[in-house]
Amino acid sequence: MTTLDIQPVADLHQTYLSRASIDSFGLYHDMIQSSGATVSVFGDKFEASIAAHHFGRLTLFDRQIIGADHRRDTEQIRRDGFDHFYLQVLRSGQMVSGRSGEERRFAPGDAVLFDATQPMRSFVVDADYVTVILSRELVEAVVPDARHLHGRILPKSAVGSLGETILSLVRCAPSMSNTLASGATQVITSILNQIQGRPEEDFGKLIDENDAELSRRLKAELFIDSNLSLDLNSEFVARSIGVSRASLYRAMQAVGGVQAVITRRRAARLRQLILRPPKQMSINRMAHKVGFASLSHSSRTFKKIYGISPDDLRSIIRDNGRFPNHSLSVGQMQDWYNAMNI
Repeated sequence: MTTLDIQPVADLHQTYLSRASIDSFGLYHDMIQSSGATVSVFGDKFEASIAAHHFGRLTLFDRQIIGADHRRDTEQIRRDGFDHFYLQVLRSGQMVSGRSGEERRFAPGDAVLFDATQPMRSFVVDADYVTVILSRELVEAVVPDARHLHGRILPKSAVGSLGETILSLVRCAPSMSNTLASGATQVITSILNQIQGRPEEDFGKLIDENDAELSRRLKAELFIDSNLSLDLNSEFVARSIGVSRASLYRAMQAVGGVQAVITRRRAARLRQLILRPPKQMSINRMAHKVGFASLSHSSRTFKKIYGISPDDLRSIIRDNGRFPNHSLSVGQMQDWYNAMNI
């Protein structure tokens, strides 16, 4: 049996703000203010859980929020001078968002592009959603008129839903390198390019071969992440994303090959299910749900990547109520947004 080159994943920046804490909304308010918006409590309760993945010119926020009204108005825009784009994608729950005065209710999987130089508002009743921060320079290099998409729920393109791609991207983020993250922006802007009605060949002319290889690698990882329950192999993945097996081999060689990525993604999805269990599903059922052939295989692989068995991780969660987190600070977010808007 071939030994897979599996590297341990990096720690997340994340925090949990309980409604039981008197300071929880104050901290969330300061975090949101550092991102260029203001927030107030919406309804009679508030709670937030935020995980952040930062890659220099790309930042991903995975949030579960109850009772918050976010807005970015002309005064805030003048004050901070932010000049980036960001995407919001609803995973589940209730959210109303869009251009100020033209907000619309999201459906799960909907993606909306916002221009930080234009007003917006977002009401979150109880929602699980993702925000992706993108530099204007990188977006407008491919989609020069992207600002006209501000506040719109984006349609599906020829390559599928942008929302589904973003949600897969966030699931892959804990094990992504900074190099691969640069390919993430290219995948996102490629889809925006097609939403604007341009053929993918036009996008291909704007990036060099190295960037194209990163883009192919990320497309493969996102496809794998969305189809873990299937019998995945190199030929099937290559055919599904429209590249040759040789191109796929070259793109995936730097990360250990297609099979290593499949295995890492299955372990990561198993961890996600353990952290957010669907009712009372056993670890054995979870392992089969994400494509592992057996419980023993899933346990060996999981411990090699995370340094702990699936059973031990579940025990820690049961003993502590939640998985222990690293704190996401206001200062970190300020640094990230300032770097994005230099």
